[in-house]
Amino acid sequence: METEARTAATKQWSENPAGINHAAAPEGTPEFYEQMTRSRYALQPWLPDLLRSWVPAGGRVLEIGCGAGTDHSVIAGIARETAAIDLASRGARLTQKRLELEGRPGIAQVADAEDMPFPDQSFDGVYSFGVLHHTDHPERVVEEMWRVMRPGATFMVALYHKHSMFAAQKAIEYIVRFRWRSQTWRDFLAELEYGAADLVQRPLVRLYSRQAARNLFARFHDVRVRTEHPALSGYLLSDRLRPFGWYVVVTGRR
Repeated sequence: METEARTAATKQWSENPAGINHAAAPEGTPEFYEQMTRSRYALQPWLPDLLRSWVPAGGRVLEIGCGAGTDHSVIAGIARETAAIDLASRGARLTQKRLELEGRPGIAQVADAEDMPFPDQSFDGVYSFGVLHHTDHPERVVEEMWRVMRPGATFMVALYHKHSMFAAQKAIEYIVRFRWRSQTWRDFLAELEYGAADLVQRPLVRLYSRQAARNLFARFHDVRVRTEHPALSGYLLSDRLRPFGWYVVVTGRR
C-alpha cells in the first residue's frame, strides 16, 4: 500500500541513491562504482571490515535497501548468492548492473521491505544499512526479516542513533537558527539526507536509542548493539567517542 513515507522515500532515493553525489564518472560505469566505493569507505572507514566479519560465507544473503550497490558488492564477494531490494528502481538497476560487471550471481529488484517477495526461510543472512528508520512500520520489516531468515540465520542492521553527537548538533541548529519558526522537527531532520531539502514531500527519519534498537529486535537471539561513526560536521572524530556515534549497529540471529 502506498503511504506518505513510502512515496517520499521512493522519490528521495530515486533521485539521490545513497552516495551518488560522490561519483563524477558516468553512471553505471566501472569508474562510477569505483568512485562510489572509494568515497563511501573513506567517509566510513570502520564499515568494510565490520561488514566482512559478519557476512555468512557461502550462504545466501539479502540486503534491504541496496542503493547503488556499494555494500552489496562486498557481500557478493563473500556470500554464495545474494538478493537485494530497494524501493527505488534506479538503485535496484545500479546494483544489478554492478553485479553483472563484477560477474557475481545475484538479483536486485524493486520491492517493499514490509512485504518482501521471498518464500519463508530463504536466507542465511539479512543486511540493512540506514534504511529501517525511513520506513512506515519498522516492526513489520523486522517481522518480514524473521519470516525470510532460516533458523540460525544472522542479521546486521544500522540505524540512526538518537543519543549521538550528530543528532545533538542537529537539535542545536534547529533551536539556535530558529528553524522551528518555519519547519517541523521532522522536516528539518529529513534535510540531513542529500537532496531532501529540495523535495516538497521529505523522507521520514527516525532516531533510535541503543535500548529502542535492541527492543525492535527483541524476538531474535544473541542481540548485540554497538555504536559507530562519532562525527560532527562531516568529520570523523576519535574512536573514544564511539558511544556517541551516529549509527546504532544491531546484530543477532533467528
